[in-house]
Amino acid sequence: MPPLLALFSWPLVVLAFARKFPPALAFVLAVLVGFLLLPEKTAFDLPMLPALTKHSVPALSVVLFIALFQNSKQKTDNRSLMPEHPFVRIATAGLIVGALFTVATNGDPLHYGPKTQPGMRLYDGLSYSLTIIIMLLPMLLARKFLAKPETHALLLKVLCAAALCYSLLALFEVRMSPQFNRMVYGFFPHSWAQHYRGGGWRPIVFLSHGLVVSLFFCCATLATAGLTRIEEKTRGKFLAAMAWLFLTLVLTKSLGALAIALLLLPAALLWGVRAQLLTACAVAVLVLTYPIGRSAGVIPIRQVAQMAESIDPVRASSFMFRVENEDRLLAKAQQRPLFGWGLWGRSRISDPVTGMDITVVDGFWIAALGVGGWVGYLSQFGLLCFPIILLFRHLRRYDIGMESSILALVLAANLIDLLPNSGLTPVTWLVAGALWGRLELGRIETGPEAASTEVPGKAGPVYTRQEKPKDASATRKNQYTRQKSRHARK
Repeated sequence: MPPLLALFSWPLVVLAFARKFPPALAFVLAVLVGFLLLPEKTAFDLPMLPALTKHSVPALSVVLFIALFQNSKQKTDNRSLMPEHPFVRIATAGLIVGALFTVATNGDPLHYGPKTQPGMRLYDGLSYSLTIIIMLLPMLLARKFLAKPETHALLLKVLCAAALCYSLLALFEVRMSPQFNRMVYGFFPHSWAQHYRGGGWRPIVFLSHGLVVSLFFCCATLATAGLTRIEEKTRGKFLAAMAWLFLTLVLTKSLGALAIALLLLPAALLWGVRAQLLTACAVAVLVLTYPIGRSAGVIPIRQVAQMAESIDPVRASSFMFRVENEDRLLAKAQQRPLFGWGLWGRSRISDPVTGMDITVVDGFWIAALGVGGWVGYLSQFGLLCFPIILLFRHLRRYDIGMESSILALVLAANLIDLLPNSGLTPVTWLVAGALWGRLELGRIETGPEAASTEVPGKAGPVYTRQEKPKDASATRKNQYTRQKSRHARK
């Protein structure tokens, strides 16, 4: 199939999803299936506008048919795409305005021997801002369609089902080498050398890299582990599915994704909601402050390298190569700390004599810091980290359930991977948006009071923010005082 034909046919698939399924399920399928099956390295690039790729077309297709989603037989929240939470508004504005200031402060050309990197123009700033808006679309849509606890459980189930189907393709490539992208779309999207590990093949299927495949199975394993706690009637089936997905994760030959799964699986399988959110919150705080820790030298990089060397010396050497590159890139990022160096490779390091690029950028954190500075980094990672932190803060006030805490663990797994790798995908924003939507709903009333205040023509309870419930002992004391007063009056 011609890759561009598949890309431009996806709106028709989204239209079929919208007509066939309820809004929440249709939205998840539109984004997730598009991410898993559409071709990589394929884009339709118009002047000034951001390139249309597999990461943008599914969300844009949902926006195109948004009226059809809202007019479905099953009612959904008719909230706009504009975020309601003040932090989301501030961080989104920070990303867009910060992009314009990044362009304004990087109008100077950079000279490296015979090579010259041109300065950025206003044209680049407008294009950069539009790219950011399209990148955030899955999050903005998810906070609209996936805010309720039942939609969080739905998202976990779809992740599990999609991973089970995808595992068949991945296991085929483990045995027969990565072939599906070549057979379906006629090209291989990466380097063959990076997909042969440990005497066998690392699957890539239709994604950008084998590491992204491993991360997807890591997140799906955590989601399935959570379903064993949520869906008690079918716990045995989900336990079997979790074991199958974990085995697939092992066979994808990614030590990092496997380590993340082993780190967070006990929390998903054994701990309560509070402990799960506390674990995810610790990860979010670590990732948010990681550049400061690296600059201050408090991150135990050497100890991690020694541990990796005891497992696999080749992997340890690769890890230290990444660390050395990040140190050099971090030193350059500190030269323009507020708004960064901008696009077109300006944040990278080139040889002053030959002009050749001498750095390798693996971790998404250093790329975000180098391009957008601290304004871009805190805005982007704030949108990914703060929903977890705020869920933990409002755990009791909003009565957060396990379906939301498991999603927080899935997002935390993705955040850890953003330190050594570049695994930021539409699925990452999908999960973050679902958590932001839950925060916007606040406390959910499901009792008689909520039932009596239902909006005409809208099924289900009303979702409102409420103040923190009073302490139970104080309530009992007030009841005792009122009873004593009634007896005194008698």
